[in-house]
Amino acid sequence: WKISHDLTQYPVMPWIIAGYSSEDLDLEDPRTYRDLTKPMGAQDEERAEQFREKYKMYEESGMEPAHYGTHYSCAAYVLYYLMRLE
Repeated sequence: WKISHDLTQYPVMPWIIAGYSSEDLDLEDPRTYRDLTKPMGAQDEERAEQFREKYKMYEESGMEPAHYGTHYSCAAYVLYYLMRLE
């Protein structure tokens, strides 16, 4: 009952797969998995630089600086996921 009526109770599943373009998923290949020692925003240098720039932009505009603008999970994400399941 709780999960279907309270969107904040859905579990958070981490993204662990690194590549989505291959037709075959080799679970024995370490390159299949993302580096879990780094956040999603730092998986490659280009993406990490985008988040550093975002932080700098917030700081310079007088806003509280943050690398990410939202929490990793929120009701909107859960609803989007549920709509895709239908």
